Amino acid sequence: MKRLIGYTAAICLLAITVGCGGVTSSGTLAYVSNSLGTGFTVFTINTDGTLTKSSISPQNTPAAPKVLQFTANGKWAYFLDEGGANIYAYTRAGNGELTTKIDSYPTGPNASSLVISPSSSFIYVAQPSTKKLAVYSIDNTTGILSQVGSSYQIGYAITQLVMVPGGNVLFGLSPSQQSVLTLTLNTSSGVPTIAGSLPVGVNPTYMVLAANGSYLYVLDHTATTPAGAAQCNAAIFGYNVQGSSIPLAMAGSPFSQNPDAITGVCPTNPVAGVTTNDSKYLFVANQGSHNISAFKISSTTGIAGEPSEVLGSITTVNGIKTSDASPFDCGFGAGTCITPAFTAVSGSNNALYVMDTNASKIFQYRIDQNTGKLRPQNPASVSAETATSAPTWITIR
Repeated sequence: MKRLIGYTAAICLLAITVGCGGVTSSGTLAYVSNSLGTGFTVFTINTDGTLTKSSISPQNTPAAPKVLQFTANGKWAYFLDEGGANIYAYTRAGNGELTTKIDSYPTGPNASSLVISPSSSFIYVAQPSTKKLAVYSIDNTTGILSQVGSSYQIGYAITQLVMVPGGNVLFGLSPSQQSVLTLTLNTSSGVPTIAGSLPVGVNPTYMVLAANGSYLYVLDHTATTPAGAAQCNAAIFGYNVQGSSIPLAMAGSPFSQNPDAITGVCPTNPVAGVTTNDSKYLFVANQGSHNISAFKISSTTGIAGEPSEVLGSITTVNGIKTSDASPFDCGFGAGTCITPAFTAVSGSNNALYVMDTNASKIFQYRIDQNTGKLRPQNPASVSAETATSAPTWITIR
């Protein structure tokens, strides 16, 4: 039986230059959190988007990590341990190493998500077991954290947080309450205020905030296709972000995914997604059907933010059919991609990374930046630290 895995989403991070060496390096690193290991596997992202194990890998930590985020100024790294009991704070060197542990801060149990304000001033941590939100201020000289008051009672069991680029609005996803919570943030004090909530889906398990902060997509993990239906499951709920107000549903939402062009099988169990950093394309990982759906995001015509699936054609060679239309196979026959569980995009928008937790691999794809079509890189996948590392998260920096 396949193990269905869902994880919180990463905030899109701008790439900065780090001294990782190699003439083909893009100057960017990918940090992979190993939930059954003791730290991070670190990869250099090459100019063609492929991953190569970095000379600074692995980065060992006191506890197995999950969510990792860096401050925008590049000085500090903060991550939750796999059990969500503590935040660990580290200084980050110019070559990307996590050089010195600053401290650890109890925040659990079961803290689920962590985001950092773009001003590098505040950290927000979701505490779903108590339906609270913890806020910490960051000392801009030392990186030391200080909690802002007590944890705020928000009344929602938040499993994922995403923040708009301006740092003044925070969205929280509560699958158990089938809701997206909107909070406004005081950028001086860090204090959150509930603006309202939005009912969404049957089992909403993942949010994707477009890199430009204008569109919010919520994936419904258990949306099903009715028998005899002309279209596949309507699993993608789309919203236009309206400043500090509750997001407004796009006309036509929820949106369906196309069936496989060859088999006719519909995608199932979407668990993760990401947009390119120019907010041109949206990619959705479907765990049940082991494939990736690709969409062009409308910006100037029709409905702003509306996802239109990438189309293509079927080619037959020696009796074997292949398709270059979405959805795209996870693994492309070059390896077994059983449980796609997390996605990330390179800073140059030329590569998509799909993490398979059970296989302890990261599958890598070349993004055609004109069409949004995917094709496998060479190699098609890279391995995490060990075959049993169970990676859960990728942070691009």
